[in-house]
Parts: sequence; C-alpha cells; structure tokens
Amino acid sequence: VQHLLQFGTEEQRHRLAQTIVSNAETICRSKVGAGVVAAALEHASSEDKLLIAQAVLLEPGLLVELAQCRHGHSAVLRMLQMLDGQDSLQAHMGLAMGIATLRASRYGRVVAKHLEEKALHATVQ
Repeated sequence: VQHLLQFGTEEQRHRLAQTIVSNAETICRSKVGAGVVAAALEHASSEDKLLIAQAVLLEPGLLVELAQCRHGHSAVLRMLQMLDGQDSLQAHMGLAMGIATLRASRYGRVVAKHLEEKALHATVQ
C-alpha cells in the first residue's frame, strides 16, 4: 500500500486516501497502518492530507496513540506542520493532554519534545 501511495497514479493515491479517511481509527491503531498513514501524508494531494488529518482528529485520543508508534510519530509531526487554525489548536491541545503518555513512549518522546520546543519558542517571542 505504501508503494502505491508513493508510485501510484493520482487516482490510486486519492482512493487510498479516501479509504484511510473512512477507516482512520482502525488503520491508525495498527502498526502497519500507522506507516500507511505516514506515507499518505507524504505522497497524497494537499486536500487528501488535510482530510486524513481531520479524520484522525475526530477520534478522541487517536492522535496520542498514533504518536507513540514507530511510523505514527512522523505522521503526527507532519500533521502538526500542515494543520492550521482550529484544527491545529485541537491537535496541540489533544497532544498536550496526553503529554505524560507521550513522554513514557520511545516515539512519543519525539512528539513531546517537538511540542515543548514549540511552546518554548512561542514564549520567547
């Protein structure tokens, strides 16, 4: 699936993105699925990337869970870079609420560090 996201046609990438959006909770809770989500956030169209990120945000706690996976943490970092406005606020608040869980996880620590650096940078300005 990741290969199709990288090398497939635009239509194939779009259909895979639609499948991810429709099944975000199930896919994100799988280690392999987290890799698929990360690949989609790298190779899908901007519109599809946004829809995937929004689908993840709809499920309470899913972003924190995804952030703790080997490939999921990179997907979460991509989401944080691309989201803006209310979506960005929702993502940051959800992750902040799960900061203790993130700090206790190998890959979650990467996301926690990103949040802490961003908060530090915001207070300096």
